[in-house]
Amino acid sequence: MKFAYISPSVLPSRTANSVHVIMQCIALTPFVTELALYAKRTLRNETELQDSLGDAYGNSLPGVRLVTFWNRFDYGNNLCIALLAIFDLFRTGWPDIILSRNLYASFIISVILRKHILFETHQLEQGFRKFLQSLIMRKRWVVTVVISDKLKECLTEHHRREPFKTLVLPDAAPEKIEPLPRNKRRPLLEEIFPETKGMWRGVCGYFGHLYSGRGVEIIEQMAQIHPEVLFLLFGGNESDVQYRRNLNRNLNVIYMGHVPHPVAQQAMKSVDILLMPYQRSVSIGLKGHDTAKWMSPMKMFEYMATGVPIISSELPVLCEVLQNNKNSLLVRPEDAKEWAIALEKLLSDDRFANSLGICAHHDYCNNYTWTIRAKRLLHGGKVE
Repeated sequence: MKFAYISPSVLPSRTANSVHVIMQCIALTPFVTELALYAKRTLRNETELQDSLGDAYGNSLPGVRLVTFWNRFDYGNNLCIALLAIFDLFRTGWPDIILSRNLYASFIISVILRKHILFETHQLEQGFRKFLQSLIMRKRWVVTVVISDKLKECLTEHHRREPFKTLVLPDAAPEKIEPLPRNKRRPLLEEIFPETKGMWRGVCGYFGHLYSGRGVEIIEQMAQIHPEVLFLLFGGNESDVQYRRNLNRNLNVIYMGHVPHPVAQQAMKSVDILLMPYQRSVSIGLKGHDTAKWMSPMKMFEYMATGVPIISSELPVLCEVLQNNKNSLLVRPEDAKEWAIALEKLLSDDRFANSLGICAHHDYCNNYTWTIRAKRLLHGGKVE
């Protein structure tokens, strides 16, 4: 089976969409005879791309045909990727399945060329892009792939009609992540990050961007209530990290900044509690884009895979996956005291904390690996 993946991504980069694309390609590779990935690269020298992917994501995609371009401009990337992909597909022959997260490529292939396609979208488009999104979704040879039931509902409301065919596939985590025994977590964390050493009652971890709506302020308030607990925040671009470091006055809060994805996964497994304090409005770093209603955060599934207990905001879309007192503790997003109480509950009840982690890991193994998602994509790609 020949498979083509037309991305919206610049590789390698720190964007969530680039991580999603790479992880999905890794999972698809064993099930197809040929996989082509179309993207923009950040390196002028194409021969350096695979090594840089390995450094950034822990996998250099050895079984993938990488079709990329480079230029110094930051605008028009999606259109350039689309044109690159269309040209290459005409040159090399059309594959059995095309998966596209690239709006312009999806439009050309499905609306103009009238070919079968898996069109994956993670947002509600606006303006002219909304018009393109609507045209694509209504074609009977298009399967629209969405990351949550809520996004399917929002798309229908947004366009005043339901997509012709929809496949709901939440995000996922890499295969075969195994939890660390509790007695090995702290030693590994201190080995990787010596600055975390101390007689802390517990260590909480947050992984993700520092954009508005990610709940960073909630974590800082928790730190004031629990000075005996260390709070580590991984991620964010350099300017946001420096801003938070300058603003923060809590000695038990460390802004760790960006670390490579494999290192972040090790750190996730090594803390005592994982925090996901999304607020009711969540930015992805682009003006006008609020994903709180329909998001499916990759870090939620990576958290679940670690077997470390999770405290999360009780947002409806997250409750499609998380269950209070079963695989997580869910609290109101904006109430720092409630977050602090939930933290105390986990710190004082090891048995309960362990049960949450075990259940979350079980749910990950059975439903939320990239391999499971790849199989569902391939099955859903058989358009009637």
